[in-house]
Amino acid sequence: MPLLNIVNCLDPILRKKCQRVDNIDDSLITLTEDMIETMYDSSGLGLAANQIGRTSDLFVIDVGIEQEKRDPVVIINPVITASEDEVMGEEGCLSIPDIFAEIKRAQHVEVKGYDLRGNEVRYEAEGFLARAFQHEMDHLKGGLFWDNLSKAKRDMLKRKFKKKLKELQT
Repeated sequence: MPLLNIVNCLDPILRKKCQRVDNIDDSLITLTEDMIETMYDSSGLGLAANQIGRTSDLFVIDVGIEQEKRDPVVIINPVITASEDEVMGEEGCLSIPDIFAEIKRAQHVEVKGYDLRGNEVRYEAEGFLARAFQHEMDHLKGGLFWDNLSKAKRDMLKRKFKKKLKELQT
C-alpha cells in the first residue's frame, strides 16, 4: 500500500468542508487502507481525508489508542451526536508538525457514521479518544485545532510553524 502525502496547514483544502460520501466502492476502500498505513507511518492516531488532499467526508482513527493496541477504523459521514464535560488537553496535528497547544474539548462524545460496508456505527469515547474524534471532525468541517485558540495564540503558532517550514526548506 502506498503512503500518501499529508498536506500542511497552509494548503487551502484543509479549509474546505468535506463532501458527503454516497458511494462506497473499491477505490474508497483502497484509499482508506492507504490512509491507515499513512497514519501509522506518520505516528498519528487519526487522519481525515482532506489531510491527504481529498474532500470525502471520512476519517480513519485508531480506537485502540487507550488500550495500547492497534485497532484502526474508518468512519464515513461522521456526526457527533452527544458531548459533555469540557476539559483542557494538549493537541498536535499531522498537518501542523511539531506544534502543540492546550485545547478545550468535550471529555465524552458519541460519534455516529458508517463503516466500509455501509453499516451504521456508533462509538462512545472519553478522554484522549474523545479528543481525537473531535479533532478529526474539525478537519472535515474545514477547521484546524488552533482555530479553538485566541487570535494572539493562533498567530504565534502560525509564525512558529512558518519559521519551521522555512528552516526545513533551506
